[in-house]
Amino acid sequence: MTNVNRPHAPTALSISSAGIATGASLPYLAQVELSFPTDSDGFFSRECPSCNRYFKIIEGEGSDEPISACPHCGHRGEDCWHTPEQIEYAQAVALSTVVAPEIDRLKRSLSGSGGGLFKVTVENSIPRPPPPPLEVDEPYDIVRFRCCNETVKLHRLETNFCIICGKAYEMKHSDSKRIFLSHKGVDKAQVINFKQTLESLGFAPWLDEDAMPAGTPLERGILKGMEDSCAVVFFITPSFKDEGFLETEINYAIQQKRAKGERFAIIALQFVEASGKAGEIPALLKTYVWKQPKSELEALREIVRALPLSVGTADWREGIDGVVATPKIKSTVAELSPEAKVILAATAKGGGRILYARHMRGSIIQAGGKSVIPDDDPRTVAKWVGGLEDLRRRRFITDVGHKGEVFEMTREGYDAADQLGDVPSTV
Repeated sequence: MTNVNRPHAPTALSISSAGIATGASLPYLAQVELSFPTDSDGFFSRECPSCNRYFKIIEGEGSDEPISACPHCGHRGEDCWHTPEQIEYAQAVALSTVVAPEIDRLKRSLSGSGGGLFKVTVENSIPRPPPPPLEVDEPYDIVRFRCCNETVKLHRLETNFCIICGKAYEMKHSDSKRIFLSHKGVDKAQVINFKQTLESLGFAPWLDEDAMPAGTPLERGILKGMEDSCAVVFFITPSFKDEGFLETEINYAIQQKRAKGERFAIIALQFVEASGKAGEIPALLKTYVWKQPKSELEALREIVRALPLSVGTADWREGIDGVVATPKIKSTVAELSPEAKVILAATAKGGGRILYARHMRGSIIQAGGKSVIPDDDPRTVAKWVGGLEDLRRRRFITDVGHKGEVFEMTREGYDAADQLGDVPSTV
């Protein structure tokens, strides 16, 4: 049984001896209780035995079913997702807590035997186990697979897979959340008002004047805009004519609807002038539902109701198939703490090495040969030790002796230090 240390409450994670052992079974592992830390967001690392990519899960939440698929390559399996560091640590703990006592017991029993013609010497050379592997805060994407209600940290690829049922998701479908605004040029001022309102609601409208870089071929830009969108809104005013580029936009919209199905909405709004003159609905759009709003507010309401996205943090509505959702969990991995910045800056200037030691009254952290903890107040010490942990989690420093006492800056650490700017010598 393995306890996974979380920022709040520990959760049990079952690991079989066959899953941990490499080369030979370790049946005695069932007697050992292990404890692994999580990252700052409560996620625990897993590794695919096929593609060797890492991903992270929240153990004990989401589906009750075991991990059965790699989110990156789709490899299927069970109880095979442990990282090399986790396996090495589990074996070391098993040897230290189970095998070593048995050797000591054998040594005691042999030493008590009577003096015979020969002497048996038993030595126990099994070392103490190292600390559990550190969970590093890395720039993963967080997605929620709605099919099995499982939230995962992963690398977004063209196709990702649910880790429970193995369902494949084309990630470009999940990322295509823009709203294409189709209009006649003379109506641009009116459409810009809708664009600004949609942006204030958290949506990402596509408008030709700011969505296409200068020099982009118009038809290619329109097609790309449609492909990146989950809906198109046709503002059918008396100026709107089914010809030229507007005809192209209608054709592209119908193509996207056929390809994406429920993941793409065609929204046609017919506007009527005060004189009673109304825009003419193009023949190809008459097969789709269209509305005749009496005001711009009503038009906006019709747009929002018809979108496949939910209001707020523009995301997919429940029941839309073939896409992954933005998780309700948001990463708490923000910028470095003030203490971490001071340690990083001092280390970069002073030779790239950090020394950490604990004593009766607290702790000492020397960064670049300079002590950085200003006093022995427990709260102060905890903040500075936490800052050191921040740097380890981001792999800005590496543990040289694997004892948590001597650290050296990594390439990523120096890069981060170069971006800090002016940092005070203390906080």
